[in-house]
Amino acid sequence: MGPWTLLLLHLPLVVSMLPAPTNVSIVSFNLEHTLTWLPGPGTPDNTHFTVQSLRKNSWQLVKGCARLKTSQSCDLTNTFKDSFYHYKARVQAITTTQKSNWSLSMPFNPLTDTLLGPPVVSVSGCGNCLLLQVTPPTSRGLQHSLSPTQLLYRQFTCKVRRTRDGSQFSMWVTSTEKTVIGYLEPGAEYCVTVTASTSFNPHSVPSEPHCAFTSPTAANTVPVVLSVLCAISLLVVLLCGIVVYSGRLLCMHKPLPKTLSSVPLCGGG
Repeated sequence: MGPWTLLLLHLPLVVSMLPAPTNVSIVSFNLEHTLTWLPGPGTPDNTHFTVQSLRKNSWQLVKGCARLKTSQSCDLTNTFKDSFYHYKARVQAITTTQKSNWSLSMPFNPLTDTLLGPPVVSVSGCGNCLLLQVTPPTSRGLQHSLSPTQLLYRQFTCKVRRTRDGSQFSMWVTSTEKTVIGYLEPGAEYCVTVTASTSFNPHSVPSEPHCAFTSPTAANTVPVVLSVLCAISLLVVLLCGIVVYSGRLLCMHKPLPKTLSSVPLCGGG
């Protein structure tokens, strides 16, 4: 049997193979890991996908990811439990009669490759200072017993910005206990943005700005006092006018005694 005959015998197998999935990647947020991919060009509509993970030189089927549809992804959170281990995953397209080649992901380490979400931030005023409380966020991955939450959310970068003029400074916070940000302007509003900071994971999302006044703003009572004084003055003038006008009416209409009728008491001629 010649080489051309062997080639022709293998050609139908090559032609009938399913297109391999493309753009295989692991998306991770707060140690919640998801494998995503795209069907290869020309993939039939009835195609399903199966996912395996590699650990200790052995490929194992991922639970719940045996027959996924095109629009689905694979949850790897419970599979990648060891945050210090380097994992790989692969996905294959399958039908009842065909299979594709496996498509591999890049190596993935949960501790260094996950995206750290914003911490929970609370800010309140204390005179010429702010009280800052920072706590780690909550997620299924971070609540795992093997999760290194204390490593990922032990140190934070805080940016403090004064609203009035935009002046700002940065500081480090290394504890989740309440922190006093001192030497601030009393009665001024400051906004604080906090980001988790580690030496081994540069991927982090800052929190939204949390704003508070260092102390309650003093109420401006001058306009109120002036308004009250003006009202009282107007009332006094009005009362005086009423009294004078009433007196003149009494003088005009009250008859005088005959003995005084010749005396001009009310401005008579």
